[in-house]
Amino acid sequence: MRKAFAACSAILLAGACSLQPTQLYEYGNPANSYPNIKGFASLTVLDGPTGDEFWVSKEAASCIQYGVADNGVYTFTWNKPGGGCDWVGMGVGWDQWSGKNMGAIVDEAAMRLTVRLPEGAQAMKTLPLAFGFEDYSGRQAWIGMSSNYVVNGPITQEWTHIDLPMGLFNWNEMDCDPTNIKQFITQFEGDGEFELKEMRVVPFSGSLRKQAKAGLDAETGKGYAESVIQLTDGSTIELSWDADSLYVLARIPDANAFVNSQTGVDLWNGDALELAFSAQPELSRRPRTSFLFSDVHLGLSLGETPEVVNFRTGGTIPNRRQISDLGGGYGYLLRWSLPWEAMRRAPWTIEGRYLFEVARDQGDAKGRNQQIRWNSGEAEGFHQNPGLWGELVVGPPHIDVLLTQENK
Repeated sequence: MRKAFAACSAILLAGACSLQPTQLYEYGNPANSYPNIKGFASLTVLDGPTGDEFWVSKEAASCIQYGVADNGVYTFTWNKPGGGCDWVGMGVGWDQWSGKNMGAIVDEAAMRLTVRLPEGAQAMKTLPLAFGFEDYSGRQAWIGMSSNYVVNGPITQEWTHIDLPMGLFNWNEMDCDPTNIKQFITQFEGDGEFELKEMRVVPFSGSLRKQAKAGLDAETGKGYAESVIQLTDGSTIELSWDADSLYVLARIPDANAFVNSQTGVDLWNGDALELAFSAQPELSRRPRTSFLFSDVHLGLSLGETPEVVNFRTGGTIPNRRQISDLGGGYGYLLRWSLPWEAMRRAPWTIEGRYLFEVARDQGDAKGRNQQIRWNSGEAEGFHQNPGLWGELVVGPPHIDVLLTQENK
């Protein structure tokens, strides 16, 4: 080395040699070259046999059976009510039960399950499952299964992804610590059968809530619907508002006459429309599962008497309703004017995301026999949990929307 340096020094005097920086080895190790999400690298949760990282509730052996094929695919068959079990579930303490710091990725990742149905099974919109993360203090954050989480659903005999956005788990309400996660738990309800190929943490951005767009004219305070809220039965709801009232336009394809003899807080038990919404824009994208004082939940009777009730207070809302038979069995067109003052709320004048949910109660003389919900779909209980609501996104109006509204 000394001889080489001396030789090069001599050549440097003649301008024919230069010293280049070198590394000890001929290859480098770039930072974060491994698969990761913001530095979190424990992405593989379940992929084939995992030894003692995987468990199924042993006390529920009469309710659930599972197996692992040579190709690493898990098969689950369960019948919770038939086996008489109080709880049926499984869990994975991946990465050898280490404490996993997921705090930085809660709003930027999802837990992905790759599943399919067994041969001969009919396609399903969802599975009777619930999912939870448990931290090392024993606290758990949960989310219920919904068809909203099925990517390019329904679930069939082909491999299908179920993406569970981590931000939708109820971390705050359950005081669960995402920086010290012990395991991922799946809870089984009812009965069923499916195959599981893998569980993996994947990047996720955006929202799986259904959204309705609306434009706000800051000068007049008028809001204009830019997109229609559509229910699975073909019903559509459009919204607009001004400083005085909220206006609801509904097209309901029901060939039968509406029936609702109920009044007050019992309006849901017959033909009715339900609206639930927040009065202020949401500051966080994480769901809240409890009501704020300012949240509103209304029942709009479709019966002969045009009654509107505030389910939260029990009071009625003075309103104007127009109803038209579209004829030919095509259903009805209904218009409501709901004064903000009677609801004790101010119109939406701030741009942002407002929680919003719509449900149609369908019934007969005996009462309600079906509820069709916009965002919450198969998940019941939106009247108790705003985390199941969709969103009304209020932003600046487009010029073509303004022209359309002015021409109405």
